[in-house]
Amino acid sequence: MDQKTVDAYNVHAQNYDEDTIDFWEKFPGTFFDRFIEMSHGKVLDVGSGPGRDGLILKNAGLEVVCLDASQAMVDLSNARGLKSIVGDLLALPFEDESFDAVWAYTSLIHVSKSEVEQAYREIRRVLKPGGIFGLGVLEGEGEGYLDHKRVTMPRWFSFYQKEEVEQQLKNHNFEIIHFETFKPNTKNYLNFISRKL
Repeated sequence: MDQKTVDAYNVHAQNYDEDTIDFWEKFPGTFFDRFIEMSHGKVLDVGSGPGRDGLILKNAGLEVVCLDASQAMVDLSNARGLKSIVGDLLALPFEDESFDAVWAYTSLIHVSKSEVEQAYREIRRVLKPGGIFGLGVLEGEGEGYLDHKRVTMPRWFSFYQKEEVEQQLKNHNFEIIHFETFKPNTKNYLNFISRKL
């Protein structure tokens, strides 16, 4: 994962955690509900950040393992009682087919488009056959470094159109079974749930 982005999260983890409280209060329960309903057993939260979504999944009865490239984020996630480790989503430190589901909400947006195919391959690799993949990305065009709100250091963002993500999922043999959008402020979030074929 991009080192500048990791550095930004290490420095601003607490600010990010505080800034995103209202995000999860606004977040559509339908998307979580559908993912939870389709998932069971062991779930990998890729790019788990401070662990807010991981905690929702855990409280729903799933066995959650959180992974983030930022040590500061992992520390916050562990403090919430989640099993959390530092790792790179381009080289997941897990055996093949070791998870029943993968949750990757706004984590692939921090991967360049030239490397995102590797992220899909790794997610597919660690998923069991028929496993569920929850994915959230930001709608838009292009990619590059941005700073935002209280995270004043630059972070890498890649933006996507719906059709672009649909093609990526198809290319990696995922069947889309649910789609919805979420617009809490100015940016539109594209939310997909798919199944590994």
